[in-house]
Amino acid sequence: MEKSWKYITISVSAFICYCNTLWGSFLFDDTEAIVKNRDVLPSTSIGEIFKNDFWGTDISLNSSHKSYRPLTILSYRLNVIYSNNILDSFQFHATNVILYGLLCLLTIPVFELFLKKRKHEYINEIAFMSSLLFTVHPVHTESVAAIVGRADILGSILFLVTLLLYHGCLQKNSVLLLFMAIFTTIAAVLCKENAIMALVMCMAYDIFQQKKKKRSWENMLNLYFISRNLILVFSGSLILYYRLKIMNFEGPIFTSIDNPAAFSETFFVKVFTYSYIYILNLLILIWPNWLCFDWSMGCIPLIENFCDIRIVVVCLFWILSIAAVYKSLKKIYITGLIDGSVMGICLMVLPFIPASNLFFVVGFVIAERTLLLPSAGFCFLVVIGFYKLGKKLNKKKIRKTNFYILCIIFACRTIMRNFEWLKEETLFSSALEVCPLNAKVHYNIAKVAADQDLKELAFVEYRKALELNPNYEQAMNNLANLLREEKKYVEAENLLRKSLDVRPNFAAAWMNLGIVLTNLNNSKEAEYCYKTAIKYRSRYPDCYYNLGNLYLDQKRNEEALKAWEMAVFYRPTHVAAWSNTLVLLDSMKRYQEALDLAKTALSYNPLSPALHFSIANTLGKVQEFDRAEAHFLEAINLNSNNALYVSNLGVLYHRWGKLDKARSMYQRALKIDPNMKTTQLNLRKLNRR
Repeated sequence: MEKSWKYITISVSAFICYCNTLWGSFLFDDTEAIVKNRDVLPSTSIGEIFKNDFWGTDISLNSSHKSYRPLTILSYRLNVIYSNNILDSFQFHATNVILYGLLCLLTIPVFELFLKKRKHEYINEIAFMSSLLFTVHPVHTESVAAIVGRADILGSILFLVTLLLYHGCLQKNSVLLLFMAIFTTIAAVLCKENAIMALVMCMAYDIFQQKKKKRSWENMLNLYFISRNLILVFSGSLILYYRLKIMNFEGPIFTSIDNPAAFSETFFVKVFTYSYIYILNLLILIWPNWLCFDWSMGCIPLIENFCDIRIVVVCLFWILSIAAVYKSLKKIYITGLIDGSVMGICLMVLPFIPASNLFFVVGFVIAERTLLLPSAGFCFLVVIGFYKLGKKLNKKKIRKTNFYILCIIFACRTIMRNFEWLKEETLFSSALEVCPLNAKVHYNIAKVAADQDLKELAFVEYRKALELNPNYEQAMNNLANLLREEKKYVEAENLLRKSLDVRPNFAAAWMNLGIVLTNLNNSKEAEYCYKTAIKYRSRYPDCYYNLGNLYLDQKRNEEALKAWEMAVFYRPTHVAAWSNTLVLLDSMKRYQEALDLAKTALSYNPLSPALHFSIANTLGKVQEFDRAEAHFLEAINLNSNNALYVSNLGVLYHRWGKLDKARSMYQRALKIDPNMKTTQLNLRKLNRR
């Protein structure tokens, strides 16, 4: 196959597999990392991106997730700028598909590097087939369909570019290319942390290059080989040092919910459970039928005793692995050569090490995104296996036919899985088939049901989540919110206090407890709860808004204004905080201050009927009837079924002396809401004239 056709085929295959993701929305982690992340917006300074974690929280704080991916956030900001400063999900998904296509194309030259010692006629075909299998592999759906998966795609692209640059360094003895490879690794780490393993991969490739030919270890260990590998080690250490320094040498705070095995005090449980998880990762690569957005919270029970049948599987896995390693090392010792398949193993294993819990604890059990790069090494090994099998059976056509059937099956599975990622309802429902005991799955189904006002289903699913995990503090918090809406304040309070026993720094629970206590007329403790929530999450506009409401109830007007000021500072689109501020200033007869502030409020929320309504009321009081009329009409235009807007416009006309228009507005308001007593009274007064 000609080289150009190889690249065209891979590009077309990538597009066919993922074109249906273009119509996806922002869902699951996308909401926190993009929709609610101010760092994505051009209005936020670039410097903030490099101070905050992936989710927009100051990385130096204890509450930070400690994931540091500023270049990925910058790519999101470019999407926003390109879309005229709006969050257009199509643009974000299109970028992911394009970047994924680029990643798939880069695998071809990388696979060819591993095949240089093979006969020329096989190099192009094996590299192409490996790349094709990689392109259609269903395990990549999360990385492409979820916009947050861009971190993995960008990190993987730069990982492969680093390897290609290092190959150039070895071929040309170029110091410049060596340092370019190091700088590319730095960029990769700023996209996704596990890309640090690119330097280890370069060291493995260096050894492979030296041992492709029959060459003694003594001759290989020359000054240039030692010096460039020492540079790689030093550079990697430096990158790790500064990466840890950025996060104040503090790791993220995970709980047993995130990674149960990590919190086990028994070495036996950790070893066998982690080993079983490795097996499951491998099974997902071999036959990716069981795909789930989240594998935590009871999805994979711990192996806690010798009676667990899974121990047999784990023991068999390690026996086969050790046997394979022994056979490979024996072959290298006898022949003095390192085969390209060893590089495939390195590509499969090395990028996975940061997610393996071997060196530090991670906040997940299985994350399919972490298999993006390891799957490249896996696909390469599968194709080599196909070739070896074909040679033994001497049936080349059957071998190729079976391979392409596998690719078609994988492509169909990928497309089907992408449809599940289009909506949260389908994503969460699909997870129940894989992990019915996963409390987080039930939690997310309940969350979607609550958003759709399906409260009965939400109650059932939240309680199911708590049944599976009695210490699930987020489920307690959300269930408490539903109970609060049903005015079951005491039960809601008990749940929120229990959630805070589980996680004392849970800012949302502190705020919600404050709301519940306000309803129970316990204002003093409610204020303490709001302030505690702000202590744990300084950028918390909703909490400042609720604190302002509490101050308003206590007639502490100046403190209320300051609280709402903080709310709109952290979220300029917080319409409720703006509206409350304008209404309070109006009631305090600070009309000019209200009108000046209204200009800023409208600049961020030009289509808010509530703001236009508040401004119109204030303008009416200062006798600016023309401007007041314009804002009333705009509010009604934006929300034509709001009887209060129509009625107040009638009041304006009444005061203005335009009695026919006033009568018309009163009548229109009463058609919308016949029970408006004040409007009925105003209309009767008008009719007496």
